[in-house]
Amino acid sequence: MKNNSTSQWIEDFEGNNMPETIVSSGCGGWVNIEGNERAYEAVSGHSCLNLGHGHSELIDVVADSLKNLSYCSPEHLSPSSIALSERLSTLLGGNYMVKYSLSGSSSNEIALSIARRRWKALGHANKTVCISLDRSYHGNLGQAQYVTGFEAFRVEGRPDNTDFVHISSARNANTGALFSLTEIQTQIENTVASIGAERIACLFVEPVNFAGGVIVPPKGYLKLLRKLCDQYEITLIVDEVITGFGRSGAWFAFQQEMIRPDIVTMGKGITAGYFPLAAVAVDKRIYDELQHHQVPLKMVITMAGHPVGCSIALKAIEIVERDNLCAQVTSNEQVIRATLNLIADLPIISEIRGFGHMWGLEFCDFNGYSSANIATQVAQDCEHNGCIVAAADGIIRINPPLNMSEDECDHMLKVITDAVNTITANLAAG
Repeated sequence: MKNNSTSQWIEDFEGNNMPETIVSSGCGGWVNIEGNERAYEAVSGHSCLNLGHGHSELIDVVADSLKNLSYCSPEHLSPSSIALSERLSTLLGGNYMVKYSLSGSSSNEIALSIARRRWKALGHANKTVCISLDRSYHGNLGQAQYVTGFEAFRVEGRPDNTDFVHISSARNANTGALFSLTEIQTQIENTVASIGAERIACLFVEPVNFAGGVIVPPKGYLKLLRKLCDQYEITLIVDEVITGFGRSGAWFAFQQEMIRPDIVTMGKGITAGYFPLAAVAVDKRIYDELQHHQVPLKMVITMAGHPVGCSIALKAIEIVERDNLCAQVTSNEQVIRATLNLIADLPIISEIRGFGHMWGLEFCDFNGYSSANIATQVAQDCEHNGCIVAAADGIIRINPPLNMSEDECDHMLKVITDAVNTITANLAAG
């Protein structure tokens, strides 16, 4: 459907024109859509609205911060930017240096530049190749678009670049089965042998390829990548833009495997969606290497590290910690898993997978209808009945706010399971 009544240009990741859905207001996890009843945000806006709309504490922080310091140059420090960098370093395990950015895309672009400059500083100027996964999403601006591997999100006209190599995710695209750790190791070792470790700068990985289909790797996956990156002297960059700040049931999803990344990129939930802010956390060892060899980053972003955004992020982190939301996410996971398992054997369902507050329902072709068409029908039925989910490439994605109540969880799950049951019956009837 084309947009005719507004001057705003909107389309989805796949380049499709979107229906003119006008969200007029929001409260908590709910939004009001013009022409419809209110609906629950089961996708947290765009994977960022971790604490819902209109949170009074966050609103108060915005007002107070604007009154105190409305802006601060990224070449200067502010009390809130200092405090947030220290807080982030602590949450990540300590001894990280934080560079602020504006979005997940810009964070990943900065991380890529840091990895390459690191090896140049150490005398390995040929280490420029970036490895990422074929179902990955790391943004679609600048060089981040090259890091992104998911074909559905590939920017039209993006040329191939030999400095960017995409290997298979943890899930076999042909069979749908997870690769074993042995198979994953063999693939990576073969890739390294083909390219040459002396040319590889970094490996990007999302703990869960959420946008790429909610691909949950086997346990031990991140530990394996850490071991191999150490073995071949490759900088390990973990993209926590979607998975960070509690969505996995831990502050950061990589912490569930107790590894230490060289670089961590963050965005979205860092301010619970209340302000554009993102960050890159770099192991201080790498920062010290760049400083020692006098290799500057030369990346100054006007609005990065905005004092208002940093103040909001500090308060959002405080709320998640105070209200024990990581534990709440883990508890909700059990309810979500048990309920979705009740529809897992329906003929339109190929697979249901996920954990924490990150879930995917993958559909299959059925009775003459494609999986993509079925996913769209389910999403439309959900929105009609008061629950917003995300549909793309035949998969429904669900990632509700961290502070979802028991009643909201029940509502979300009832709408989704009812929609799947209804569409199944309709398609089976022909």
